[in-house]
Amino acid sequence: MGRFINVCLLLLGLVGVARTTKFYTPQADRLPVNLYYETLCPYCKEFVTKQLDYSMFLRERLQHSDLTLVPYGNAVIDANGNVECQHGVDECELNAWHACILEHHDIYISLKLISCMMQNKHNSLDFCSSPMNINVTDVKNCKNTRKTSDILKKYAEETAKVKFSGVPAVFINNERPENATEDFDKAFCDAYLKKFNKLLYKC
Repeated sequence: MGRFINVCLLLLGLVGVARTTKFYTPQADRLPVNLYYETLCPYCKEFVTKQLDYSMFLRERLQHSDLTLVPYGNAVIDANGNVECQHGVDECELNAWHACILEHHDIYISLKLISCMMQNKHNSLDFCSSPMNINVTDVKNCKNTRKTSDILKKYAEETAKVKFSGVPAVFINNERPENATEDFDKAFCDAYLKKFNKLLYKC
C-alpha cells in the first residue's frame, strides 16, 4: 500500500513539473514576437494586460513564441547621456524596473510580473511577486545599484534598430500586422499558420 502511495505521489510530482515547465520546453516552431512599449503609456498598459497576457497565458501561445519585450518606447537620450521618457521620470524608473525583471527572469515569469505591474502607475514589484512566490532580490539589486540610463542602454539600442511612430509597436515574425494591437491573438494565429503551416489550438 505504501509503495502504491509513493508511486502515485511521484506521478503527481511529475505532472506538476510538466505543468510548470511546459513554457520552457524547447520547440522548433516558435514565432518571433517583439513588443516595443513604455510603462506609463495607457495604450501599452491596455495591450499588455488585456491582449498579450490573454493570448500568451490563457490561449497558451507563449510556448509557441519567441517573445521579446523592449521597455523603452519613445524615450530619447539627452546630450548628457541620460534617458528622457515620454511620460517623465517615473516612466524611466518603471522602464528600468521592467528591464531588470527581464534581465533576471525568463520570459514566462517576466511577463507574469510585468503584466501585473502594468495595472498600476507605480512600482508594485512586491505586490505582484509575493502572491506568486517569486524571488525578486536580484531585480532589486539590479535597479538599486545601477543608473537608469545604464540599465536601459541596450533597450535604447534595440529600439533604434526598428522604425515605428507610436507604441505599443508589435512585430510578429519581423512584420507589423495592422490588427496586431486590436486583435493580437488572431494576428499571432494567422502569422503562425503562414510561417509553419500549422493551425494552433483555439485559433
